Amino acid sequence: MVNYTFRQLKYFVATVECGSVSEASRRLFIAQPSISSAIKSLEDNFGIQFFIRQHAQGITLTPAGIRFHHKAQELLRVLREFEQNALADNDIVSGQIDIGCFETLGPIYLPKLIAEFKQRYPGVTLNIRDGDQSDMLSSIRCGQLDLAIVYNQEIEHSEFGSSLLLNDLHPYIMLSANHPLAKRDSVSLKEISKEPMILLDLLPSKNYFLDVFRLYDLAPRIAFRSPSLEMVRGLVGQGLGFSIMVSQPETSVTYDGNRIVSLKIDEPVDSISLSAVWLKSNQLTRPARLFVDFCHQVLNKDCVDNSDKVLSIE
Repeated sequence: MVNYTFRQLKYFVATVECGSVSEASRRLFIAQPSISSAIKSLEDNFGIQFFIRQHAQGITLTPAGIRFHHKAQELLRVLREFEQNALADNDIVSGQIDIGCFETLGPIYLPKLIAEFKQRYPGVTLNIRDGDQSDMLSSIRCGQLDLAIVYNQEIEHSEFGSSLLLNDLHPYIMLSANHPLAKRDSVSLKEISKEPMILLDLLPSKNYFLDVFRLYDLAPRIAFRSPSLEMVRGLVGQGLGFSIMVSQPETSVTYDGNRIVSLKIDEPVDSISLSAVWLKSNQLTRPARLFVDFCHQVLNKDCVDNSDKVLSIE
């Protein structure tokens, strides 16, 4: 009989998804030797070579490694579903939910959602992780997350189930409060495209923002790029250019103390939506289903209560 542990499988799957032991070590907060030892033990016990190891070129799965990876993913998903449903199969809701969130959205909404959910269901443990959208979807596929809150864009709906949380979210133009256009209520894309642009360089946001201009055959002059929402806000606050956003934190003051303003866009532009997504082949556990329903209730209530504000989602 082959001896192995689910922890070894988890380390192996994480290494495949991350592309290297070092990156898996950073993601899991586990020492590299522990991960390497776990994978070596799996190879020895199953008599399979998982990787073609190439110095300075990361790892490449062997054909046998590819097959083992698919089976390990499925086993970990089944294990997670078994554990969570077993913990939640009583009148008092308990268990654990591993939640991912698109990284610019997380700081704005997730703390409130978690605090209020914990008040309602104190027996549920919530683990959170943020990152770019591709990272969130990859983590769902390999069983590291139960669900993620992401844009309803560039999602393969044949693979992922989803629940719409917020719809019809519209972009706006962000400017320094000292900009000559700052006192307006709105601005045209044609006019603002002549200014230098600070681009939020994070998918799928980047594609969406550039498509807003492409729709009108415009090509903004990109002066700076950053994957950080606060870096973009800071550069705009210093008067180095404009940006286009959907998210708007409660404060209009940047980290370095400058004030920014939001202007509506004159032209009609496509809106975007926010959804909770999960793997269709991995049924949501009872705690996870409750969390999705709770997010829908809270976010839609906030949307009604703040209908005169630009929605705080990015």
